[in-house]
Amino acid sequence: MLWLPLILLRPTQITVGLIYVAVKIDIMRRMEDGARKRFMEKHAIKCARAADGSLHIVDHHHWARAWHDCGIEKVPVEIVAHLPTDCSNGIWTALAERSWLHPYDEFGRRRDASELPVTVGLMRDDPYQSLAALTRRAGAYRKAHATCSSFIWTDFIRGAVQLEGSDTVAFTSALLASIKAARSDAARALPGFIGNRDQ
Repeated sequence: MLWLPLILLRPTQITVGLIYVAVKIDIMRRMEDGARKRFMEKHAIKCARAADGSLHIVDHHHWARAWHDCGIEKVPVEIVAHLPTDCSNGIWTALAERSWLHPYDEFGRRRDASELPVTVGLMRDDPYQSLAALTRRAGAYRKAHATCSSFIWTDFIRGAVQLEGSDTVAFTSALLASIKAARSDAARALPGFIGNRDQ
């Protein structure tokens, strides 16, 4: 494990859920220094190293953004892959072939990889990512190890729930609707589906 400047780590997605990031910031601020370091090491940012030495985040974008917003400059990094030196189609293709690239904007529209932010501080807010994450935290579905499962749930909730406004009341109403949708038969094919356990 390495401790590296966060500014060196390149996101492989355009957005994060900033409400979910705020939850993670609150977790960090409640910890004492020693506990915080151990916690960070347990949640090290997983990266792939390209042939040119650049580091690309493949997991824990939300923690990376939370640490950035906390003013933390150096973070623990785990190198999980070295991208091939002979990748003729470039870094983005190598990442995409491993399902490590998600260039979708806050409206769920696919964008060109050139639009990826160069640092985590420039990632845009997609409230549906927060809804999906907090719906899982509420126990409406299980965390799954299937490739891109968090994005699958985000896309499902985007299509099933309308977020009317940007205030706390609107988000809370949407979260309740998201929990109901995640437990419905419409979500049965999604990874981590558990259904309505009250029935």
